[in-house]
Amino acid sequence: MSKTKLRPLSGSTIQLVDGDRGVNYPNKKDFSDNGFCLFLDSSNLTKNGFDFSSKVFISKNKDEAMGNGKLKRGDLVMNTRGTIGNMGVYKENVPYENIRINSGMLIIRGGADYDNGFLYGFFRSNLFYKQVENIMSGSVQSQLPIWIFNFIQVPELNIPAQKKISAVLSALDSKIELNNKINTKLEQMAKTLYDYWFVQFDFPDQNGKPYKTSGGKMVWSKELKRDIPEGWEVKKINSKIKIGSGYPFKTEDYNDNGKYKIITIKSVQEGYLDTNKADKIDFIPDNFPDFCKLDKGDVLMSLTGNVGRMCFVNQENLLLNQRVGKLLANRNFIQYGYLYFQRPENQKRLEKIANGSSQSNLSPVDAVKDYFAVPKDEILNAFSTTINLVFNKLLKIQEENQKLAELRDWLLPMLMNGQVAVK
Repeated sequence: MSKTKLRPLSGSTIQLVDGDRGVNYPNKKDFSDNGFCLFLDSSNLTKNGFDFSSKVFISKNKDEAMGNGKLKRGDLVMNTRGTIGNMGVYKENVPYENIRINSGMLIIRGGADYDNGFLYGFFRSNLFYKQVENIMSGSVQSQLPIWIFNFIQVPELNIPAQKKISAVLSALDSKIELNNKINTKLEQMAKTLYDYWFVQFDFPDQNGKPYKTSGGKMVWSKELKRDIPEGWEVKKINSKIKIGSGYPFKTEDYNDNGKYKIITIKSVQEGYLDTNKADKIDFIPDNFPDFCKLDKGDVLMSLTGNVGRMCFVNQENLLLNQRVGKLLANRNFIQYGYLYFQRPENQKRLEKIANGSSQSNLSPVDAVKDYFAVPKDEILNAFSTTINLVFNKLLKIQEENQKLAELRDWLLPMLMNGQVAVK
C-alpha cells in the first residue's frame, strides 16, 4: 500500500507541452540528414532513454515557423503513440542544441515543486500506468491523449526527498547508459571486422597479410556481378541460413504469472531484446516447434513493420511468437548471418521485398533467396573465433543491463509510493 500522499498533476507546476500540429508541421520534403534542428520520431525513444541511431533534421526557417514543441534542457519527452511511455531526458550530454518533438510526443517540464529526475521515474512507474489503465477502463490503447493527464495524481514529496529518489534511479540509468555505449562500440567493431573480411576481402591470408590488398587471386562471379576470392562458392543464402517464423499463440492462454515470456515484434529492437512488457504463458503448447524455444545466443529478426531489425537472445524461458524470425544455421553462420543481414545493402533488400500497403511484412522464405559468396570453412572458422570474443562480451553486458533494469523497475514503485525510503 502507498505511504505517500498523492496530489493532482493539474494543480502542480508541472508543464505539459504538446507538439505543433498546425499548418507549419513539416512533411517529408522538409526533412534532411543534417540541419539546424533535430526532429524526433518514435524510434528516437526507448524504455532506457534517447536513441539517435536514426535521425532527421529541419531547417532553421522551418523551426522558427513552428510553435509549441521545442525542447529545453532538462525536459522529459514521452511517446504518446506507438510504443506508449518510452521516454528520454534532454540532458546536457545530448549533443544537439535544437530539438523538436513530433505530433506523437509530449514534453513534460518540471516546475518549482517537482524535480525532472523524479518525474522521469514517476512516468515510467506502475503508479502512473495503473492510473492510466483505470482512467481508460483497462483497455489497451495505441494512443495516450493529453487530456488524461488532467486526472493523473503525482506523489506529494518535498524537493530534497525527490532528489534522493532521483539519484538512486539516475545511478542505475547511468550504468545502463554506459553499458549501452560500450555495446555500441562492440557492435561497430564487429561490423567493421565483417566489412574488412567479407566485403573488402582483406581477411588474413596464409602469411597473415590482408588477402586482396596483398594480391590474393580474385575471380568474377556472374551471379554477384563482382570479383570474389578464388575458391569461394556462390550459393543461395538458404543453403546455409534459413529463417524460422514463430508460433501463433492464443491470447486467452496468456497468464501474468506465467513461467515463459512470449517474444513478439515489439520485443525485437535494433541490437537488443526488450522483454519488459512481454506477455507470459505458463505452458508450452503440444505442437510447439523446438526452434521456437529460444536459447541464449540465438539471433532474431523482425518480419513486420520495421523489417530486418536484429538482436541476440540474452535470457532464458523465452518462446517465439509469429512475425518474428529466428536464424537457423550452424553457430558460425549464425554470427555471420547476424552481421550479413545488417549490411546497409541487405537492409534495403529486405525492405524492398517486404510487402503490405499499411505495414511491411517480410517473408522468411524470400529473405534468404538471394545469392551470396560462401567463405571457405577455414576462413569462416577463423572469423568466428575472433568474433566470439566480441559477441560474448556484448551478451554479458546485455545480461547485466537486464538485471540492472529489473532492479530499477523493482525499486521504482516502492520508491514512488514510500515503501522504501532513501536515507
